[in-house]
Amino acid sequence: MAARRRPSPATRPAVGAAAPVPPGQRDRGAKPLRRRVLQPLRACAGPPPPLLPGGNAARRTTAATAAAAAPAALPFLSSSPARGGPTNRRTEGVVEATPPAPIGPRRRWACRRPADEWRRRGTRWSVGGGSSGSGGSGSGSGSSSSMGMCEFCRRVSGPEEQRLLELLSCGLVALGAVSALLLCFIPMPYGRYSSRRFGWLLPARPAWALQELPSLLVPLGLAACGGAAAAWPNRLLLGCFVVHYAHRALIFPLLIREGKPTPLFTFVLAFLFCVSNGYLQGRSLSNYAKYPSGWLKDPRFITGFIGWLIGVAINIHSDHILRNLRKPGETGYKIPRGGMFEYVSGANFFGEILEWFGFALACCTIESLAFALCTLFILGSRAKQHHKWYLEKFEDYPKHRKIVIPFVY
Repeated sequence: MAARRRPSPATRPAVGAAAPVPPGQRDRGAKPLRRRVLQPLRACAGPPPPLLPGGNAARRTTAATAAAAAPAALPFLSSSPARGGPTNRRTEGVVEATPPAPIGPRRRWACRRPADEWRRRGTRWSVGGGSSGSGGSGSGSGSSSSMGMCEFCRRVSGPEEQRLLELLSCGLVALGAVSALLLCFIPMPYGRYSSRRFGWLLPARPAWALQELPSLLVPLGLAACGGAAAAWPNRLLLGCFVVHYAHRALIFPLLIREGKPTPLFTFVLAFLFCVSNGYLQGRSLSNYAKYPSGWLKDPRFITGFIGWLIGVAINIHSDHILRNLRKPGETGYKIPRGGMFEYVSGANFFGEILEWFGFALACCTIESLAFALCTLFILGSRAKQHHKWYLEKFEDYPKHRKIVIPFVY
C-alpha cells in the first residue's frame, strides 16, 4: 500500500481560499477572465525585471513586495471578496510598471492613472489655487486674476521687498537732487518753457491725466491686497495720498484752460515717476507700516495731518488764481496776486511742498520722507526758475517776494 504524501505548508491552500482545480476540470470561463484582466496589464507593463543574483529567494521577496503594492496601484485587481474582485490566484504578484502610450479603449482604461482623474471630470484649476467647473470659466475670470495678483503680492512680501523699498527711497532723493542741479542750467520743458526739442507735443489735458493716473491706481490696487491697510491709521494716510492724486488725475485736467502742450520727454518722465512713487507709497502703507493703537491721537500725526490739509488748500487756491489771471479772450502773462502769491512767487509749489512734508510727518516712514525731499528739490528749482522769469518779464514785479518759502527763501 503506497503511503499518502502529506502536503507541505508551502503548497497547502490558505484558509478560506478556493481549492485548486485540476487542469482537466478547469472551467473555460477562466480564460476570458485572464484575457480581460491580464492582457491589458501586459500592454501596460514594461520589460521584465532583470534576474537578481540572490536566486529564487530574492525573486520571491521581490514578487511579495510587488504583490503588496499592486492593490494600491490597481484597486480593481484586489483578490479580496469584499471588493468584488476575482479570487484567481494567478493575479497575485502582478506589478504595474510605467505604461507606454495607450492604444485602444481597453488599454487606455487599464493604463489610466488616478492622477489623471481630474482631467476626466473636466476640472479646471484657477490661478489663485482653487478649482472651478467647466461651466464657470466666464464668471470667475476677473476674480481669479485679482486673486492671482494678491497671491503674487503675498509671495514677494518680506525683508527683500523692504530692502527694495529702501533703495527706491534713496533713489528718489538722488533723483530729486540731480534734477535740481540740472534745472539750474536747463529750463524744465513744461508749460511756458515747452519746446519741440524734447519730443512731440501732446495735448495738455490728456497728457496730464495719463501721467498722474498711476499714482491713483497703483496704491488702490496694492491696498486691496495688503494686510496692513485694514488698520485705521494706514487707511487715513493712504486716503490722503489717493485724494491728492484723484484731484490731480481726474479733476485738475478738466479745469485747464488752453494749456500749453506737453513734450513727450516730460510726459514719459512724469509717468515713470508716478508709477514708482505710487508703488513706493502704496506698498509701504498697505503692507509694512505698523502704527500703535493710539497713533491717531499722537501729536506727530495731528500736526502732520493739519499741515497736509493746509498745503492742499494753498495748492488748490493758488491754482485757481493762476487759471483766472486772464479773462476770456485775453492773451499774454500777468503778475499773480492774492493769497500766498503776496509772499512767494511759487505759491502753488509751496502748498504742495507743505502738503507732502505734513504727510511725511504723519506717516513717519522712510518712503514718505523721500517723497517730500524729492518734491522740495524739484519744485524748489521750478519756483526759482519762475521767480527769475517774473523778474525779467515785469519791471514792476514786487521785490519783496521770496521764491518758494515765505520770509525764508
